[in-house]
Amino acid sequence: MNPSKKIKKVKLNKKIIWTLLFIISLIHGFMCISQGILSSCVTQIKQELNLSYEEYSLFGTLNGLGSLIGSFIFTLIINIVSHKYLICIMLIINSLAHFVFYFKLKYYFLLLSRFISGFASVFCYIYFPMWVDEFGIHSWINFMQTFVQVSNTIGHIFGYFIYYLFGSTFWKYGFLYEIFSINCLVLFLALIPKVYFDKNFSEKNNINNNINNEEEIKLKNENENNNNNNQIKKEKKENNINYSIIKDILCNIPYMFIVLYRTNRLFVFVALDFWFSDYIQSNLYINDPSQIFISYSFSIVLSPLLGLIFGGILSNKIGGPKCKHVFKAMFYLQIFSVFFGFLSNFVKNLKYFTFYMSLYMLINSAAGLISISASYAVIPKNLIGSATGIYSIIVNLGGFLPAPYCYAVLKNIFGNGGYIILFFMGYGIIGAIFLFTADIYMKNKKIFIYKDDEDEDVIIKGNN
Repeated sequence: MNPSKKIKKVKLNKKIIWTLLFIISLIHGFMCISQGILSSCVTQIKQELNLSYEEYSLFGTLNGLGSLIGSFIFTLIINIVSHKYLICIMLIINSLAHFVFYFKLKYYFLLLSRFISGFASVFCYIYFPMWVDEFGIHSWINFMQTFVQVSNTIGHIFGYFIYYLFGSTFWKYGFLYEIFSINCLVLFLALIPKVYFDKNFSEKNNINNNINNEEEIKLKNENENNNNNNQIKKEKKENNINYSIIKDILCNIPYMFIVLYRTNRLFVFVALDFWFSDYIQSNLYINDPSQIFISYSFSIVLSPLLGLIFGGILSNKIGGPKCKHVFKAMFYLQIFSVFFGFLSNFVKNLKYFTFYMSLYMLINSAAGLISISASYAVIPKNLIGSATGIYSIIVNLGGFLPAPYCYAVLKNIFGNGGYIILFFMGYGIIGAIFLFTADIYMKNKKIFIYKDDEDEDVIIKGNN
């Protein structure tokens, strides 16, 4: 292939893109039903399966471990396999893993189920935002990214809704509903052409590889009898390129600050997910499923939805993710959200508790949405696939993996959920420090990255 040639762009049907966005969002939502069930029925499932807090927390930890390993494998294979077939296969594996919970087999099988589910689902969690960034219609990109993120929250609340409708006795049927729904949607995915999944995530990478290997290609043409030796040299060169890509990502300071912030944020969110219903029952002494559901609906569903909308509007107002003030905006949002999280600990009334937690989730979700857009803005487009995989590895290792077990340990140490929320809000301040440090770094280096009208990556250095 001539490296000087441009890869031909394929014109895609916008109606199919919108249809696929809707299907992806439904899948994203249905995949979170099981998380909502495991969060809302902590006490009931523990009693039914005769588990301690530590044993129950291992469901989340093993799920995080599976996600960590899956993220690493995703990074290795993203550019060498069909995205369409990969996602369909992983969705089916994820569904099959949930059958173990439906039949309530032995504890060790349940742990294996959560590990497999985490391994398979992380492929989708990484791929879906990448798909929106690659295929999203330019003028609607913020809306499309928000739509996918909102579906995650809606799926989570649906798990709580099942608990509200049927009580703790029928929690296992939520897993069955998730299995059925996702596999039906996989059938629709199978009907969509592969070009709507595999559109050149690695095309710029391929061009760079061809340019870097141009001398070897010429050498191969001149010395056709030395094919084996040239192939060995080419493989060594490609390995050097792969190491160079990883180095470029890890040395991208603004991107790594975003990764650290999102790791911190996920750690707190996962822990709060276990904490929420447990706190209401243990500290506010409310066991009515309807009251818990209403509080959860406002705090964990409606507020994040409004927060995502608010984050999208705020991002546009300040100039989008390319704006040099984006880190400062996220910093202030993080500080305000932590402040309201702290206040939730000092009230004993469910209404006030719901109000403060709703404000925390609204403001924090706005910061989270802006951080997603910013992460794609500060990384070169040809590195997005590899960067997203590395991001997922770090986030799962530092956030999703330790959070459930950490909550169980804190529960045994403090007992009172009030001290636990103080700990996690204090930990959230560290996330604000990451954003503040990133803002200082950007000012001192006087550098920001944006995408111009032709979607090319441009680095600006100098006075802003």
